[in-house]
Amino acid sequence: MIEVEHLSLTYHSAKQTHLAVNDVSFTVQKGQFYTLLGPSGCGKTTTLRCVAGLERPDLGEIRVDGAAVSSSDKDIWIPPNRRSIGMVFQSYAIWPHMSVFENVAFPLRYGVKKTPSSEIKPRVMKALEMVQLDHLADRAAPHLSGGQQQRLALARAFVMEPKVLLLDEPLSNLDAKLREEMRIELRHLVKSMGMTTIFVTHEQIEALTLSDVIAVMKDGKIAQEGSPLDIYQKPANAFVADFIGKSNLVPGTVTTNPSANGMVRVDCAWGSLACAAPSGATSGAIMVAIRPEHLELTPSGTPDENVLQGTIETTAFVGNMTDCIVKVGQHSFKVQLHPDRTPAVGSQVSLYIAARHCLAMREDA
Repeated sequence: MIEVEHLSLTYHSAKQTHLAVNDVSFTVQKGQFYTLLGPSGCGKTTTLRCVAGLERPDLGEIRVDGAAVSSSDKDIWIPPNRRSIGMVFQSYAIWPHMSVFENVAFPLRYGVKKTPSSEIKPRVMKALEMVQLDHLADRAAPHLSGGQQQRLALARAFVMEPKVLLLDEPLSNLDAKLREEMRIELRHLVKSMGMTTIFVTHEQIEALTLSDVIAVMKDGKIAQEGSPLDIYQKPANAFVADFIGKSNLVPGTVTTNPSANGMVRVDCAWGSLACAAPSGATSGAIMVAIRPEHLELTPSGTPDENVLQGTIETTAFVGNMTDCIVKVGQHSFKVQLHPDRTPAVGSQVSLYIAARHCLAMREDA
């Protein structure tokens, strides 16, 4: 449905140039919810703006439903208002002097393809009904809550029945509780309409809960692409492991050849660990990534392998768990424990990590 091939864009200023997007390629299948995730300045929003037609790339080709909308080789450039794309911005871009109804009707009245007057009201009301704002059609747009304004922006994008929906951090201005509610609502809406969606965010939880596929970006490139489960459980490198969720990153050296089940042994500053090597890091200097939830206080009968001796340095109660720092040698491990089973600060503890949860990887594969 959406095909991006070898996309590159450089920003130029009087003093310097900045390669914002560097040879990016990806495909979004019809009806798929595809997320570009990464820190500020990684190129995710610039990539989205290229797909929308708000930026013109230097190199590469973008196709929507098989037709090129941008191609440096073929000298094709279709302006944004002719791309059959709906877009929701971070600021929502709601017209403050218009009612809810008129905000949604605006693209029908003034778009390239003028809609007959007799069709405007039923189409607007259908779009508002989808986002449960039909009862507020006559209200002034500034009198809506943040969540209602976000849904209004979605209705305005839906009303044109675009082939593609582009979302540029649309939830970032909402408070935490409303943001959680809108994540569920947003995915339900786009999936019920079968709409092909590209979503840009720097929030890992949003990406994990909303997406069919995530592309993690760094320095203008895609560092890893995959399902939310694969991205979280099998990060390709230390950057992805550290950016998605929390990870303990430990430097080490592989000292054995991989076993039949893909396990290797890694020497670290305070001992040896049995590790899985899902990204092919089977020799030389590597990083070991361990999620805080995979470290547990040693149960009775636990084998000696991958048991660490340490001291509880700090604890922080966060509701459903306690975040702890456990000092092992000179290394501090982040550990998540049940609040009822948290030792006191200063306690000597033994930590166990199953080998399958110690992931050996290159620092920047």
